Amino acid sequence: MRAAWPSVEEKRIWRSLRSDVSGSIVLESSLVFPVMMIVTFLILFFALFKAQGAMAYYSATVSGERVAFNWTNSAKEWRTGGYPDGQYDGLYWRVADDALLSGLFGTAMPDSNSAPRLAFPAAGESSGHSLALRKLRMGADKLPTTLRGEIGYENKLVWRQVSILAEDPSELEPLRRFRGSAKVSAGTNAAVVDPVETVRTFDLIRYYTAKMRGAKEGESAYRTKAAAVLMERTDASG
Repeated sequence: MRAAWPSVEEKRIWRSLRSDVSGSIVLESSLVFPVMMIVTFLILFFALFKAQGAMAYYSATVSGERVAFNWTNSAKEWRTGGYPDGQYDGLYWRVADDALLSGLFGTAMPDSNSAPRLAFPAAGESSGHSLALRKLRMGADKLPTTLRGEIGYENKLVWRQVSILAEDPSELEPLRRFRGSAKVSAGTNAAVVDPVETVRTFDLIRYYTAKMRGAKEGESAYRTKAAAVLMERTDASG
């Protein structure tokens, strides 16, 4: 059975519907606008997330660089590096508090840590801590209170560095749902530059290397003996 052809009236109605665009903008807006809004807000939250990470990285970098810059003297002013005339750390602070013995002889000073680390934000006073921890505390106290993490120091004789791992625990809820986690973190390393001490360390390594190789009692026994002498001298000076 053949389908009936549309009548003239039906053709006129369909022609009218095709040529009439009234309401099309409302239809398009109801479909496109929500998608645009969702995409816009996602971009906005992502930009905030990146900005939050950039601020955390900037704060960690500035603090780490200044701690490394002021490492040679705990009396240095935080921003300028200046210090009062005649105010220095102890004569053997590098041996006692800078883990020189640990790197040179494979031993450590009593009650010391060859790689001191400090969590921030820290509570309480730092007067009872070692010199290295007090220097790290100066940098931790300058970080924003919203950041959580750890600041540490490592001495490998010819390479010394201050490291900071910071995390901002605040999360943007839309990004957390989208990514699973919206916490931002930043990690930085700052080298402690001390040319004079580097030259002295090289000379010390060369001196003790020759002494250990020529020692009658053997390298291990000589290493232990030399470390004990330095430890006694450090205790007597401090």
